Amino acid sequence: MAERTTGRAPVAQGFALLVGVVFLALGIGGFATSGELLGFHTGTLLNLTRTAVGLLALVAAWKGPSARIIGLVVFFGLLGITVWGLLSAGTGNPADVRRLFDPTWADNALHGVVAVLGLVVFLMPARSRTTERV
Repeated sequence: MAERTTGRAPVAQGFALLVGVVFLALGIGGFATSGELLGFHTGTLLNLTRTAVGLLALVAAWKGPSARIIGLVVFFGLLGITVWGLLSAGTGNPADVRRLFDPTWADNALHGVVAVLGLVVFLMPARSRTTERV
């Protein structure tokens, strides 16, 4: 009798769902306002990025393995945005690095925390359920 093992990742799926909802709300809400939304900077590229991350995370929330992979994708993507944002917010002449988009300290904190959580979710072991075939 063969056994089948299926991977389950409820924490990863919950993370993907939460990231998807929050980033989709910030992305779409950013298009409806100008300047700031709940303390976060809004700009066309930031809104597009947040909307894309939100949609990808919502799609990935359907399956456990996809939800774990989105944790890694979110880590690298938001880590890059965080580094860019730190350079943008921390330089003496911010016009040098703010040509594409302009994240603020609140944006940097959000992106940095979610990036670290994405790595943690990716590295967490997935629970497996073994079913015996009859």
